[in-house]
Amino acid sequence: MAPPEWLMNVSKNTINIDPFPLREVLQDSLYYPGAGSDGKPVKWFAGNVYSFVYTDYGVSRDELLNDLNGESGFNGYHVLTQRDLTMNELIPNGWQPMYSGVPTRRASGWRTKEIEPFGIWVIMGRSENLPPEHGPERFSLLYLGSEGVAAYQALYNSNQIKPKIFFLIHHYFGGNWTRFEDPTDILAESVRANRAGMPDYLVGRYSNKIRRSIHGDSFWSNDYSAPTLDYIGGGCGLNYGLWKHNTKK
Repeated sequence: MAPPEWLMNVSKNTINIDPFPLREVLQDSLYYPGAGSDGKPVKWFAGNVYSFVYTDYGVSRDELLNDLNGESGFNGYHVLTQRDLTMNELIPNGWQPMYSGVPTRRASGWRTKEIEPFGIWVIMGRSENLPPEHGPERFSLLYLGSEGVAAYQALYNSNQIKPKIFFLIHHYFGGNWTRFEDPTDILAESVRANRAGMPDYLVGRYSNKIRRSIHGDSFWSNDYSAPTLDYIGGGCGLNYGLWKHNTKK
């Protein structure tokens, strides 16, 4: 799939002058709550997806930029240009949280200092010495230093847009206040409440905790029960699959 025109037209000279292309960035994107600087989504899906939306309230703006510009960032990619975003640029229609008590930042836990929320849009470019087989020439990364449930409601639900892929992995050691994989918890309910519909695809580990060929179940099995790819990758003893939304033809 060819990269979208809006992405290829972004430059250092225009990124802070032209209006932020909110709908283009959100449409057909991959959403990853509690992402850190994990490169697996880019490794597995860049080229099928050109816009990645990451959220994590345990990462500061400086930490993120240090990762992106260092060896711990996305392998073979570097920052071409970037832009800090305002709340109004991200949520032009305003936003009313669906549920009370959803935190927007982490104020306690393994962090000793509260991290200021932020929003930054980064265009990542492939290193010149790498061939096209490594991945696309560039991709868009929208990163919010915010909580994943609140960010999904604010970005996608309020703008009535759905991502193409939802990247759902476990966060047992991440200090989460809720369980992302629980199909009855607030994240799943927030995703179902979007008037634009649910994402076309779900990426996650198998609910039976082991790889059992194409018959493994997703954690949100009532919504995503049709395996598209039995096994797309893994790490730390975990195996990940790709499921199609039950109503996706």
